[in-house]
Amino acid sequence: MTDAGADPEASRAEVRDGFCRWMHDHVDDLAPFRRERPVSLEEQLAEQRPLQRLLFDAGWTRLGWPVAHGGLGGSRLARAVVIDELAAAGYAVPELLGNTDIVGSMLVRFAPEIATEHLGPAIAGDEVWCQGFSEPDAGSDLASLRTRAVEDGDHFRITGQKTWSSDGHLATGCVLLARTGPVDSGHRGLTMFWLDMSTPGVTTRPIACVDGRAEVAEIWLDGAVVGRDRVVGDVGGGWRAVMYLMQFERGAYAWQRQADLRARLEELLAQRAPTPSPAAPGILGDAFLRYYALRAKCRGTLAALDAGCELGPEISVDKVMLGLAEQSVADAARSLMWPPFVTDDGDDAALARRRWAYSRITTIYGGSAEVQRDLIAERLLGLPRGR
Repeated sequence: MTDAGADPEASRAEVRDGFCRWMHDHVDDLAPFRRERPVSLEEQLAEQRPLQRLLFDAGWTRLGWPVAHGGLGGSRLARAVVIDELAAAGYAVPELLGNTDIVGSMLVRFAPEIATEHLGPAIAGDEVWCQGFSEPDAGSDLASLRTRAVEDGDHFRITGQKTWSSDGHLATGCVLLARTGPVDSGHRGLTMFWLDMSTPGVTTRPIACVDGRAEVAEIWLDGAVVGRDRVVGDVGGGWRAVMYLMQFERGAYAWQRQADLRARLEELLAQRAPTPSPAAPGILGDAFLRYYALRAKCRGTLAALDAGCELGPEISVDKVMLGLAEQSVADAARSLMWPPFVTDDGDDAALARRRWAYSRITTIYGGSAEVQRDLIAERLLGLPRGR
């Protein structure tokens, strides 16, 4: 291992051993991050920011990112090992690392200059990113979006509205999809932009979700000016960029989530209620099965992405499995913690209730489970439409 802590030339086994030794040597520094608390999203991100900086300074979360963009080089699988071991040791994996992986992977491919400028600060926790894709009148049907970007010399003026943008009200930067082609140009007339959220003409409003927290936001754009150098990829090439991003949102992100789900299951086994529901054993078994199936699937996906493969409709399988695993683990917590799940005001019960409520939307965000199943049926299984 290098003085920074992480070695991009190390094997995965060496990374695992080295990171575990590092955690042991820094147990006092890591102590504040041992458990997640039922706090607002703003408070959570603020509490996790020092952990992001600690991991960044030691190099662990820079593994697998190109040196030119602030990383250490090496394999993204090494970074996956770090996330896995961090969660297994009982620490809360910083929420922002997931979106940084998703968006950052696309920026490295389609906008390397923007990646060089912003990726390092995002990994360190100094920047918060969001995605401006879904719209009130289009939902997740990106080919129908109406947000308009009109060329004006070396700039574009963007007008429209986005919704359901995770962390949007807290974000410093946004990857925004807008229409630069004719109204009827569908997916062929879209362009991806990097938007500084402090740009005049950009306003946000948080949306309270069923878990009680403002997880997402609406974004309004009133003639916001974005330079041509902020185009991600090519003008008219937004669909290609967003499809590239989706394989990380529906695949690589699942690895971070499965690490957290395993930690939750182990916590449940250690702190079961005295009189759990009679259905608890079956529910817990189902949660473990769904967790292990997800882990096995997204491990292969992560290896394919690390090898440079561009994945197609098969990535929808990961997305469906992730939503089912999230909900199964949350259901297991509700069952095993019953009745304190509904009667206790302590942090454990409050956090379990919040996670259960949030799990209900995990089969909706990033492409609903129904849409993903249609893609699987039509494009993988060759079934006819409408069957």
